[in-house]
Amino acid sequence: MKKNTLSLSAVSKTALGVLGQLIKAARLERSMSQIELAERVGVSRHTIMAIEKSDPRVAIGAVLESAAVLGVPLLAEDTAGLNKLAGTVACLATLLPARSKRKTALNDDF
Repeated sequence: MKKNTLSLSAVSKTALGVLGQLIKAARLERSMSQIELAERVGVSRHTIMAIEKSDPRVAIGAVLESAAVLGVPLLAEDTAGLNKLAGTVACLATLLPARSKRKTALNDDF
């Protein structure tokens, strides 16, 4: 069986690395074992290990929940900031078209 290979940009790899290290540091700072975090998140210890090693194949929900359990800020410093950002994005979404369609053929022959 062939494994799915995910091709990531350098920016994505760096972001995954930083997030994995932030989660690991926060867990260690709280003297929490990988097993304890796994139980709180509802995943296996191997999933926590993969998150901390920045494995891009881990489900994003597991990564975000790990960060939330440990108090690692993702898009905002706190819940109020995150709610404000969610409201801003919702307002922006109302201004955007429902679908994206190309009306004319692009000529990218420079």
